[in-house]
Amino acid sequence: MKINTKLSALCIAAALMSVAQAAAAAPAVTAPAEATQPGIASPAAAAPAKVPAPAASASVTTPAPAQAPSVPAASAPATVVDSAKAATPAAPSAPAPRPSASVAPAAAPSVPSTAKPSKPQQPSTSVPVAAAAASVKPTQLDKLNHESAIPLVLEAQSRYLYAISGGSTVGESFQWNGKSYRYLSEDIGTKTKLTSYLTQAYTKQASEQFVGKFFVEINGKLAQLDADGGNLLEFNRATAKMVTMTPVKRSYLLTVPYPAGTKQANEKITVNFEKVGSYWKISSAPHIIF
Repeated sequence: MKINTKLSALCIAAALMSVAQAAAAAPAVTAPAEATQPGIASPAAAAPAKVPAPAASASVTTPAPAQAPSVPAASAPATVVDSAKAATPAAPSAPAPRPSASVAPAAAPSVPSTAKPSKPQQPSTSVPVAAAAASVKPTQLDKLNHESAIPLVLEAQSRYLYAISGGSTVGESFQWNGKSYRYLSEDIGTKTKLTSYLTQAYTKQASEQFVGKFFVEINGKLAQLDADGGNLLEFNRATAKMVTMTPVKRSYLLTVPYPAGTKQANEKITVNFEKVGSYWKISSAPHIIF
């Protein structure tokens, strides 16, 4: 009886031990199997599959999506550096001086080209008075001074000589009151035409004084004594000095030389000017000046 009791107790104990061992072995195997499949195996497999190198960045699991852009951001500067390094040898400093050297000779010829016009500009500025006098017609002189007075005097002399010589052609000669006369050319053949011609440079009063003294009117045509006049004075070399001045009247003292070969002293002639409308005219009669 005692032996059976001991055997049964041993059997129960062995069964319990086997059950305990089985129970202990079963949870130890199944529990980690279930834990490794959903919780550990999948992330462990995903981590090395996606990014093997940046495993250190996986220390922060929550910002994993944020780390994904951070990883290319970290790799981006690497590529930029690589591209910069590649760009540096691609465009080295060696070709830079080559185009600069090609530009230098292009700029070199431009220097003498700019130096050339500077030379003609100097003489052009050295004669501003002559250029200004040539640009203004003497018969339309609105500003009178000691320089512009001379061109007007020369214009007046030219019109005086044209009229006193009879015009463009010598007209028909005839005898009148015992003296030889000739008609003026058609363009100045009447008193109206001659006066209009002279008043381009003279005042009307000075023109009429000259016409009344040297010309006669016969049958509506102007005639003059068949003779020539004039002197040797060179008015083109004359100088003028203002003597009197008002807003509409001025007087200039002209120093007029003779030709160099004559060895005669210069003549001093006073010429009066008057402003008629917008332009200056000579108010001295032609025969008084010339």
